[in-house]
Amino acid sequence: MYTNLVVSEPSEKPQLTPPTLLKNNWFFRPFELFVDMYSLPAYSDFDPTVFVAITYCLLFGIMFGDVGQGLLLLIGGLLIEAKTKNKLAGVIGRVGITSMIFGFLFGSVFGYEKVLTPVHEGLFGIRGKLFHVMANSSTMVLLIGAVLIGAVLILTTMIVNMLLNIKHKKWGEVLFSQNGLAGFIFYGYLLLGIGLPVLYPGVNIMTKPLMAIFIGVPVLLFFFKEPLTHLIEGKGIVPKGGWGGFILETFFEVFEIMLSFVTNSMSYLRVGGFVLSHAGMMLVVMTLVEMTGGAGPVVLIIGNLFVMALEGLIVGIQTLRLEYYEMFSRYFTGGGRKFTLMASKN
Repeated sequence: MYTNLVVSEPSEKPQLTPPTLLKNNWFFRPFELFVDMYSLPAYSDFDPTVFVAITYCLLFGIMFGDVGQGLLLLIGGLLIEAKTKNKLAGVIGRVGITSMIFGFLFGSVFGYEKVLTPVHEGLFGIRGKLFHVMANSSTMVLLIGAVLIGAVLILTTMIVNMLLNIKHKKWGEVLFSQNGLAGFIFYGYLLLGIGLPVLYPGVNIMTKPLMAIFIGVPVLLFFFKEPLTHLIEGKGIVPKGGWGGFILETFFEVFEIMLSFVTNSMSYLRVGGFVLSHAGMMLVVMTLVEMTGGAGPVVLIIGNLFVMALEGLIVGIQTLRLEYYEMFSRYFTGGGRKFTLMASKN
């Protein structure tokens, strides 16, 4: 007796839903935990693990910048991961690397802010530290820098969203969505309009003709996204429910889109805020060390462990929040089904 076995590509059987198995290298693999917690990507979709790993490490490292504490996270996380195969421990070990990098740039080692000053002076050819987190002049730099990082990430996720929708031939989402080309032009123009006069005082692109093109047109595209999408799909331009209900409902939707651009950008202020928070907590620890005299070393150890536990937990949660609510929501739909070996079911 013979059995004919026919192997087909998943694209040839659209009625079937293949399961998803994430495959990433050693460094990125632990961050599959965060993707799995949110939702697995569909079989034919983009695996965001690498993007999540890079952005999570970057944001965590900025907010938790300390060479000594980062080294402890690195060693402790990797040791626990090697022993238990725990993915969360692997994440902790990897964010320790970026914590050390930004801790070096901030010149902070277990709360000591002057240890790396000679290194900075010799390496960067400057006088003093490269960046004084607690200096009054640094506050606005941190907050503006945090918003700029957020703006770059928002634009990047828009590009990812457009590429994914091009792949799936969802041209309405590509062209008219707030996370598509219209949103990219709208948001990018506003950023340039605000940022260029700061860098080049004589430059002003916020003129009425340009605003009509780069703000007015995208807003109209947001508003008429549904009928325009139906039009290019050959379904007719009249929206479901008629024009009256459509206009009223869409007006509030577009207003919400406008607010979301502002709130999403401002949400990244927490990155700069937690840099200041971490430095402030370590300043309190170092003050207590000086006040306690002979017990200073014990206070230093306990204080560093306390800050690592409390601040590390808060920063980890806040970074995950930015991943889920400010980035995933722009390009990731999920809906995948986890691949499970038949043998493991038995």
